[in-house]
Amino acid sequence: MNFKEMNRLINRKSKLIYIALVSFLLLFSCKKILNPDVIDIPTDANAITTPADVDKALAGAYAFLRAVVPDKVFLMGDMRANVFSSYSQSVNVRPETLIATNTSAQLINNGGGDWSGFYRVIAQCNLILAKIPAISSYDADIRKKHIGEASFVRGLSYFYLLRFWGDVPINLKSVDFDNLARSSQADVVKQINADLDVAIANLKIDYGTGDKAIRATKGAAWAIKAHVMGWTHDYASCEKLCDSVITRGQYKLVTDTTNLISIFVGKSSEGIFELNFDANLREVQKNRVFNRTLGRPWYTDGSDGGGGTEQFLLCPTRDQLYEMFPEKTVDARRFTWFIKEYYKNDKLKDNRFYFGKYRTLQLKGDTTSQNINESNIIITRLPDIMLLRAEALATPTLGRTAEAIDLLNAVRGRAKAQSYKGGGDLQDTILLERKKELIGEGQYFFDLVRTRKLAKNSLITSSDWYDKGAWLLPINQTIIAKSNFVITQNDFWK
Repeated sequence: MNFKEMNRLINRKSKLIYIALVSFLLLFSCKKILNPDVIDIPTDANAITTPADVDKALAGAYAFLRAVVPDKVFLMGDMRANVFSSYSQSVNVRPETLIATNTSAQLINNGGGDWSGFYRVIAQCNLILAKIPAISSYDADIRKKHIGEASFVRGLSYFYLLRFWGDVPINLKSVDFDNLARSSQADVVKQINADLDVAIANLKIDYGTGDKAIRATKGAAWAIKAHVMGWTHDYASCEKLCDSVITRGQYKLVTDTTNLISIFVGKSSEGIFELNFDANLREVQKNRVFNRTLGRPWYTDGSDGGGGTEQFLLCPTRDQLYEMFPEKTVDARRFTWFIKEYYKNDKLKDNRFYFGKYRTLQLKGDTTSQNINESNIIITRLPDIMLLRAEALATPTLGRTAEAIDLLNAVRGRAKAQSYKGGGDLQDTILLERKKELIGEGQYFFDLVRTRKLAKNSLITSSDWYDKGAWLLPINQTIIAKSNFVITQNDFWK
């Protein structure tokens, strides 16, 4: 049974292990917040007793990750950075557009206060890691692979939690009946690094299977840890990890500029880690990134929250687009990432541009097929790591600007864009290049926080935005209440 077929096994309703204990606790009204459902395969009675069971449980972990990441990261990683605006043929505005205003209500209303999806992923990984030691007759390489994958997915999930909410609870049990207080960001970073180090030690660079980029590898663990090091401003370590990805990871840029869209179909030569969507398995993304950004001719109506009537789409304005790609600029990304559409409507003064990275549909044009989208959601790919290394090299700490420029120009060269020949601030130039290359992939807001340039490039303009925690998300009051107030609100949102 291959990995995709295993996904079919996780569609039934998940069960909590130790259900009797859960019932007991509920009877006594003990409120808990870190008790997400766990897929315990094949049954509660004999769950995860063989390597095959572990592989199925890992399929569950990836499925949970696929359920939480695309929408959350797009909204809080791109929309919050004021990269997209709302287009409509009326005065209405999509509610996601207001995320950029950084007000509590708008963030909460768009899911910014809910971390439960990430803890569901973490609980599944905790269960897997707890079960593996008791399994006998385990091929050594497969055992290492399973440990590495579960550790990688858990570390990645905690990295998202860190960047969204800062101090977060660290739970290392599949089902935890204790209310856990928030751990410091420093302790969360230690846990992330510990998980990624286990992944690096146990995973191979390539497994020679059809699961390229959609399951964890050593290269993916290097890449995510490089981002962690960049986040903590350990640029020397960041640069070394990026170099390992680039020189040892067996990744190559897609150089056919007529087929850059293949990157988002998935499993391209530059893919490092991505979330797989396969129409044959009916893996859907209802009202997610795809449907928020595409209208006609891809979807013919808006029944699922999409823009089928060409209303209420999320797309860049002319000014937002031209900030990245000035008019008449030669750059293959401009008309691959974006699709120019002309609207015959007297109310419109500007032509608008569909965001088209995720436009690979199995079928087109009816309500039964509009959610079936085969575009993969990219977590990290080679240009991301090349530009992250360039950012590290360009810092005063390293000061290796010539190497940084070479990497910057390699990314530009792939797109047939003009080379950087100096002038302006190199670090700002690299930051803008990341925006141009990675727009819609949930990176830019985090880039602005990491480089401390949020006030310059977003609607969060207070000079002390970082120290006050304006970049952190608020925590839903329901989560705080269910924890018996062990969980506390981020200071900026009190």
